[in-house]
Amino acid sequence: MDKTARAPHPQRQISILVALVVAIATPATMALSYYKLTGDPTFRPLALTVERLIAGGVDVDYEHVRAVVHTGDTAEDRARAQRLGEGVQVAFYGKGIDALVQYEIVAGRAPPTVTYHVARRSFGPYSGAAAAQGVRAAVEALRLNKAAAQAGREHSW
Repeated sequence: MDKTARAPHPQRQISILVALVVAIATPATMALSYYKLTGDPTFRPLALTVERLIAGGVDVDYEHVRAVVHTGDTAEDRARAQRLGEGVQVAFYGKGIDALVQYEIVAGRAPPTVTYHVARRSFGPYSGAAAAQGVRAAVEALRLNKAAAQAGREHSW
């Protein structure tokens, strides 16, 4: 006798499908609800990330430094700018600070320089040799900015 395999019950397949849809949709629905209640753009599902908001110049409640490396349009200048940007990012990482490094191409041949942006302040441009001075200035500005924000908050007493 030949035994044929039974097809699974369609009702069971539908319940599994419904469970999968609920499991996938719940986090996005919760995030969208939180966004609608508070207006916090970091919780908007499928929206801009915090890094993208920082790059756009939106002031978010997040410790960050934006470093813009200006470089010439030759391949050699771009390679030097890439090394400078990586060094800047490592320097900030060593101090426990997130740094967003962006590159801006300047027409012609030019040695790379870096400008640091913290909140509404900018420092630079610094040459590759003086970039460490700018890192120190940006870190201090970030700490002062954070201290000023904490000093302005209301106390609970």
